[in-house]
Amino acid sequence: MRHSGHTHLAYVLELPEEPGEVQRALNIVKEGSYIVVVKNPEAPSPPGVGLDESHRARFPEELQGRFAGRRFIPAEPPDFLDYEGAEILLVGARQDVFAELGLQLNPEHETEATAEIFNDLKMERSLHPLTPLFKGNWE
Repeated sequence: MRHSGHTHLAYVLELPEEPGEVQRALNIVKEGSYIVVVKNPEAPSPPGVGLDESHRARFPEELQGRFAGRRFIPAEPPDFLDYEGAEILLVGARQDVFAELGLQLNPEHETEATAEIFNDLKMERSLHPLTPLFKGNWE
């Protein structure tokens, strides 16, 4: 969602119904909002952080010029996300999406049988552990 010159990622968990140990370990709350920022592929990274130079995004001049020497900028326009190797950072905004954006998120009540995440992500169910997603616990 575009908002005040930046792009937000807003979500509400559908599965598991209540966050479990997996979600707590990964700091995933039931509902949240993040500002999406993109890293300048020409800016250096600390050792061991980010992609090596050969895998970094190559933005067209129009997008690259928006950095104006800065290391990170808001992913506005979100076209930055269309490029392989684009490195993003999610900056926590507010957990209350409605208070932050005036947006009411209405989660669908998914079950293991109705969950579309594997189709959406083009993933084979049999190759990935299901317990963390559906139960919120490590296997």
